[in-house]
Amino acid sequence: MKKVYFWHKCIECGSVLEPAMFFYTCPNCQGLLLVERDEEWIDKHIGVGRQAQLFFDNIRFGKERDKYPNGSGVFMWLPLILPGFPKESAISLREGFTDLFEIPEWLKQNIGLKILYLKMEGQLPSESFKDRGMSVAISEAVRLQKFYPKLKIRSVACASTGDTSASAAIYSAYVKDRLKCLVFLPYEKTSSGQLFQAIAHGAIVLSIKHPAGFDGCMELIQEYCARHPEIVLVNSKNDFRIVGQETIALEICQDLHWKAPDWIAVPCGNGGNLTALLISLLRMKERKMINFLPGIIVAQTKGANTLVRWAKSGFKDYNPGSFKDSIASAMNIQNPVSFPRIKELRKKFRIEFFDATESDIQETRDLFMGAGANICPQTAVALDAVLEARNGGIVKENDSVIVIGTASGIKFSELGTKRPVIIKGAIEDIEKAVKFYIND
Repeated sequence: MKKVYFWHKCIECGSVLEPAMFFYTCPNCQGLLLVERDEEWIDKHIGVGRQAQLFFDNIRFGKERDKYPNGSGVFMWLPLILPGFPKESAISLREGFTDLFEIPEWLKQNIGLKILYLKMEGQLPSESFKDRGMSVAISEAVRLQKFYPKLKIRSVACASTGDTSASAAIYSAYVKDRLKCLVFLPYEKTSSGQLFQAIAHGAIVLSIKHPAGFDGCMELIQEYCARHPEIVLVNSKNDFRIVGQETIALEICQDLHWKAPDWIAVPCGNGGNLTALLISLLRMKERKMINFLPGIIVAQTKGANTLVRWAKSGFKDYNPGSFKDSIASAMNIQNPVSFPRIKELRKKFRIEFFDATESDIQETRDLFMGAGANICPQTAVALDAVLEARNGGIVKENDSVIVIGTASGIKFSELGTKRPVIIKGAIEDIEKAVKFYIND
């Protein structure tokens, strides 16, 4: 059996757990886990500073990339994120290498920013950032299947507001001979596009009528997986999900020639993406791959603003609210699973917290969609936070800002969709209509 150079570590009591089975919480204290790596091994094989930068530049832009499954933009980082992980267990749909979309000049001038990019995670196979973490979680399930058959792993499962289920379904379908997929969705709280993805890719989809929405589904799926250890939970409580999502920050900094931006804005639902972002930036700074830590803008909705209220209390009072619906459906989460991870990590960063009203979300979405940006409502929440930070003087005109665009807007096509202009067909009617709408 190939030796690996990573393990689980409890964030509460510090217990170390070997990666010989799936753990979601510490068996000693029930604390959440994070994957730790053998940094000495990484020092020896990758190096630090410019040496580490060149190591990964040579992979991405050279022939070394072909050595990783499907030229994956996630698994090319294996020596850093999961050293020793067997490549033959890596399940890839060619995720990663998403574009940095530059907001057009006319809009940047209007909002008073010179450098504003969107990291377009909607370009991934299931059209959301979830694919980065899911590729690693599914791969780890496959690794354990192969090397630890006594575990009898046969399926993966998740609760979802939509994107996680789509991602879990598509990766499970790719390894259908080895894994099935079970999904719990809050009843009528998922977009039709997301629901279609999960069903079309063969997942067993249960629509749960629970008064707590996603939070209720999350409680149920955890209880179900506890009863059935042969089923692997692939929500962000699974620390391998976090590992895969670390590659977003790595890719951003590599795209910027290893210069960290001044600010990174991220919409926050269950907190996994925020956790991954903070961990990845810290590791790059510690390994001298970047020179400074960027400021972080955390964005939530008014209806699910637990972290915002926590910040306003001076980080003393953490009080999840009751379920409230939002057009940014992926953010309808009152009790982020990753909060215990975020609680400690945030102390090492400058983090600004913002929340957006429903009208703010819709107006911001319309503004940026009208500028050529294919964004989901969740991304609109993050963009609205950037606008607030700029108007409040927190973000300066010359600051470089990257917004993590979490999913494709196509998944939410039913939101605020304008209807086409209907005309009779005569050329005169066409002339009148066009003249009216372009104000000529």
